[in-house]
Amino acid sequence: MDAVFAALAAGRPLVPITGPSGIGRTTALTRIGATLSERGARFLAIRFSPGGDAVPSHLPGADPGFAPFGPVAGAHRDPEIARRAAVAAAAALLRGGGEVSLLIDDAHWIDRDSRAVLGALVRRLAGTSAVCVCAIRTPMPAEWQDWLGDLRRDALVCSARLRPMTVAEIAGELATATGAKPDDELVLRVRGLSRGIPAAVSGAIEMAQRGGAVRLVENRACLVPGARSVKCVPDSGFLRFIRGLHPMAVKAATAMCVFAPLGEAVPRLVAEVLERDESETVAVLDVLRRGGVLHRGRKGHSWRITVPFVAAVLAAAMGPFERRQLAAAAVTAVWTGRARCADPDHLADLVADAGRLIDPALAFTALLERSADVGERKPWRASRWLGAAVELAEDPAQLVTAMLALIEICHACGDHERSLRGAQLLLTRFADRLEPDVAQEIQVRAVQALKGAGDDETLRKIGESWRGWQGDLTQRPVTMALALGMLDRWAEARDVLGEQWRAGSATTVLHGSLLEATAALWTGHSGLFQKLPARPLPEPEGAGPRWLRRRRTDWVAAQVAASLVIGESGHAEQLLAGEDLDVDVLSWSDRAALAAMRGQVEPVREDGTCGANGGYHIGYSAARQASIFLLVAQGKLATARKTLNAAREARPRFGHLLDIADARIHCALGEDELGTARLLDCERVATERGLAVGMDLCLAERADLALRTGEPVEAKRCLVALEKLAETMPMSRVLMHAKLVRSLVDGDPADVADCLALVRRRGHPLETATAYERLVRRGVADPPLLGEAYRSLGVLDALLYRSWLRNLMREHAIVVPGRTRTVAENEHLLAVLVADGLTNKQLATALRVSEKSVENRLSRLFARTGYRSRIELSAAIREAGALPATSGPAERKGVE
Repeated sequence: MDAVFAALAAGRPLVPITGPSGIGRTTALTRIGATLSERGARFLAIRFSPGGDAVPSHLPGADPGFAPFGPVAGAHRDPEIARRAAVAAAAALLRGGGEVSLLIDDAHWIDRDSRAVLGALVRRLAGTSAVCVCAIRTPMPAEWQDWLGDLRRDALVCSARLRPMTVAEIAGELATATGAKPDDELVLRVRGLSRGIPAAVSGAIEMAQRGGAVRLVENRACLVPGARSVKCVPDSGFLRFIRGLHPMAVKAATAMCVFAPLGEAVPRLVAEVLERDESETVAVLDVLRRGGVLHRGRKGHSWRITVPFVAAVLAAAMGPFERRQLAAAAVTAVWTGRARCADPDHLADLVADAGRLIDPALAFTALLERSADVGERKPWRASRWLGAAVELAEDPAQLVTAMLALIEICHACGDHERSLRGAQLLLTRFADRLEPDVAQEIQVRAVQALKGAGDDETLRKIGESWRGWQGDLTQRPVTMALALGMLDRWAEARDVLGEQWRAGSATTVLHGSLLEATAALWTGHSGLFQKLPARPLPEPEGAGPRWLRRRRTDWVAAQVAASLVIGESGHAEQLLAGEDLDVDVLSWSDRAALAAMRGQVEPVREDGTCGANGGYHIGYSAARQASIFLLVAQGKLATARKTLNAAREARPRFGHLLDIADARIHCALGEDELGTARLLDCERVATERGLAVGMDLCLAERADLALRTGEPVEAKRCLVALEKLAETMPMSRVLMHAKLVRSLVDGDPADVADCLALVRRRGHPLETATAYERLVRRGVADPPLLGEAYRSLGVLDALLYRSWLRNLMREHAIVVPGRTRTVAENEHLLAVLVADGLTNKQLATALRVSEKSVENRLSRLFARTGYRSRIELSAAIREAGALPATSGPAERKGVE
């Protein structure tokens, strides 16, 4: 709008406001009218209909007394006729004196005679205070460009083109619609669909929400990968606009959604489905092009709907049979050589839509081939194609082939319900057609899908009494053990597994060996896990290279996940490097955990597949725990609590690890008794289930808390348990925690030196700073370590922990660097904690200062920023994520 008001200020009698359909031309006129009304200026408003008739615009505040000018016969041929009509219109417009404006909406519908009168009126208004504002849709017809060119040459025009919404503005619209901060991927999706056209932005947001493409995760609005926004937006203004262009416009535009990628064959194909002459069809397409709906490139060799959202609206409005018919016509044209498709994925979509209206055998093959080609990069699209292939299967062999591929794709997408349905079908109706390797793989996928779908009762039945599927006796213990493992009953899984699996197929041996090693690991014995080979052995006979590559990737990813759960990021990175694999092959949970251990401040954003069934993955709880640890260190205690609650709702595996995170939150608020209770809950659950995973961290936290609250006997109990665990599980984190607690309890310099060496070797910034702080606070390590810890916490943006460390540094006469930064950090931390809703008493506890100190700090903060209440301060933090660098009451008043 800045450009519009700048054009108005230029003093020219004509201000055209231009832009495509949906850009907000009428909104711009409304805002101009409101501005004129505020300053007491008079304005009149009319709009033109597609038939060229002038009617009142009903803009709020408009003067109703002006009789709109209309077409005067012959005005476009005879300037004198146009001039006389303009004289009368100008007299009516200027009657009453003062500042006056004429606002004309949809001026592009003006007929030739009325446009001639308008041109003469503009010339008549030159030198007066009156201005004529015309809202004109682009692309602009040639005659309009010529008309404006004539007036522009006489310095009578100052144009304003409405610009598309910026990415930041779209993000703001999304935040308003969802009540959460949108992720970049969601913003870019809406931007791509809408091209920034405001009407399309709002429609795309509504369509995405209705179609399930938006999921709220931790106060963020995330794009759900692969969600297809197919829900039609009711009463779409774009459909009404297209309908008004031509009687055949909607049908032609709908056909273009399907045919656009088919190049120069498009007009002929559209003519065939519309049952019209090609010349007549070309004329309709030209109307759509001139209306800005279509873009024709390379002299008709390429076509596209200009705004993708419009294509989505048209596609959503199609009936199922219409969609199938159009898709079949397009595919047939390509397969018979009458057209070429520039987008192979679009062609696969059309094949899937056409179904049995085209050759089923060719369609089946095409869908399988395309899904195999792009499945790893575009699993969500491939899952749709494979679903269609299943429907096209003409015999059991084809059905099994397509279903096997579909199960794998659905597993990769996190579509557990669909994966489970496919697995159940194969394991019940087609079990006799499955090779042993395949049968075992499908049983594994079925068990994983049951956990992802939250069906713990069926898992219990499978694990306890084998109420499962057909299969040989070597497969059964593997599937039973995996089902028990999904319930965190790993001690029982280890016993059920036995030895029988060793005589099974290559896939049975693969899963059996992994289960044997991880069951031992989770119950406190790491030897077998450390001896696992880098590559899965043996390899099934006749397996193709793509299948073997995926098998190796899954094998490494499983070991990486296990390593990260026990805090062994070094081992995880060695595994990835050994197979030359990027972290992108890992699940969200593993990528998040690895990033946290590396000290990456910006968390790995959870993708939309995590939601309610995100706890299926073995590393989910460990990743959430790491995220909460960092949030607590940063002082974002309310966000940490929300993250914890959401994680618990997912009913994840190894859920006891979340109790350790819960304890950190309580202790940060000075609620040591509650923190102790959570740690004891964690220990109790692990003991009941025979689990050792996470116990090193739990015992180390409990020992530190016991020493702080004067319970040395309890600390020694934790030490004994830790050192016993280290004997059977000598992994680096377990050994480090054992040495740390030994150092805190006994203070032996040799133990302290060993502990420091282990901490540095592991190289986890938050873990390092925490260990240094505990050792110095206990008086068993040199105070200069605090400086190193302080720098590590700065990299992590750990404002709360840095504030604690500053107090300890002052006690030991260690200089705190950067006074200016310290003051800014203290202010920002206080604001973050206030935004989290902490009372003054809680603030004092969290900051480890007196309540009087908190009151003084708050007074200074409000005085500097100009905010008058906690509510204002909280809103500013939530919106901007930071306090303004400088702001006072006078400056804030100026902004308002």
